[in-house]
Amino acid sequence: MTLKTNETRYKSQAFETQLKLAMAVCYGLFLGLVLSVMSLLSLTVLIQCTVVTVVFIPILYVFWRFYQKIITPFYSLTNLVEAVRLEDYSLRIKDNYHSGVLHDLSQEISALADDLQQRKQLYDQHTLLIYHLIEQLETPIAIFNNQLQLSHANAAFSQYIAQPWQTKRLTSGEKLGLVFKDGWHFKDENQNSRWQIKYSEFVEHEQTYHLVILTNVEKLLRANQQKSWQQIIRVLSHEIRNSLTPIKSLAQTLASLEADESKSKQALQVIVDRSNSLQEFVNRYGDISKNIVINESWFNASELIDSIISLFTQSEIVIDNQLEKIWADEVLLKQVLINLIKNAVEACEQQYESIIHLTIVPQRHGDEKSVVIKVIDNGQGIANPDNLFVPFYTTKKEGQGIGLGLSQNIIEQHGGRLTLENNKNTPGATAQIYLLQPLS
Repeated sequence: MTLKTNETRYKSQAFETQLKLAMAVCYGLFLGLVLSVMSLLSLTVLIQCTVVTVVFIPILYVFWRFYQKIITPFYSLTNLVEAVRLEDYSLRIKDNYHSGVLHDLSQEISALADDLQQRKQLYDQHTLLIYHLIEQLETPIAIFNNQLQLSHANAAFSQYIAQPWQTKRLTSGEKLGLVFKDGWHFKDENQNSRWQIKYSEFVEHEQTYHLVILTNVEKLLRANQQKSWQQIIRVLSHEIRNSLTPIKSLAQTLASLEADESKSKQALQVIVDRSNSLQEFVNRYGDISKNIVINESWFNASELIDSIISLFTQSEIVIDNQLEKIWADEVLLKQVLINLIKNAVEACEQQYESIIHLTIVPQRHGDEKSVVIKVIDNGQGIANPDNLFVPFYTTKKEGQGIGLGLSQNIIEQHGGRLTLENNKNTPGATAQIYLLQPLS
């Protein structure tokens, strides 16, 4: 770029030098011709000096003005072209010519500047629209500059890194767990089983940027899996309810009749009881296929904990509550916590000394406020973590495989996350709930 600019300036100076030289030669020839004529006419020196002063000095001024008239438009056009190159379209030149090649050239350059300005405005509008669209997407998206530093991201990416992306602006991708080597990859290879990376490059303001899109493969598979189960559940629920309703009605009718055979009444009562149990079973599993209505409000965190702990009086639960109030659906969150603590208690049944920790900790990162709730046990841990949230899957002898899937559904419809992992350095497992909180 610098070499080309120097070459352009050199050519411009060479043109100016040649123009000055040509004008000097013309002026010298004219001066020599006049002096020769005056010498032949035997004019006195005084007359010759007077002629030179009166005639040649104005002519020299005219030559200089002519030179300025030729060179000035080129300087103006050079400044205009440079401004256009720097995307400054506010500069315009004064066109002193109403016709001719310089007039046409200045008009064309001005038209080019106007056209480029309109295109830049349209491009900026499209860029703004794209950034706004990225903000609305639920998939984590990040934009890295040519130094592989975080330049922009959306709210979903903030949830992915568990803090506002603004606090990580200009942080290298490697520190965020993403590396670029013949394409973008996860630094932790275990992430490949849960996430998929798609990326592309684009140029903005002569800079190359990397658009990185993270797709939660695990979540998509779970959604498809849950959708399949929902279809099965709807069919089973419909068919079982259609069968149970007449059986239950008939059994109740027979049980109300006077009869001598007490065993018949007892058998019919068993039919009624089992029908009720089966009906309750179907209703509970049918909840998986329903969209839960979330009624969020502020409620006292300590009161919630007290109401839950009262159900587990025979278990040792250590409380660490650092929050006065929580924004969520109190009834549904209570249901989730009861289920998680119940699982923790059952996981510790074989332990000589079982302790369960329940912690509620607030978090604040920039403009984002959240709460993290953990249920930590020292039990036997998770035998098969891959199928934890799969409906109907359970490792318990009397389990139904509904609790964790329903709990995850509740938390996700709050806009949060529920995870369950084995403890790294100690026995047991940790269930963690992450919920966003209003700033007010």
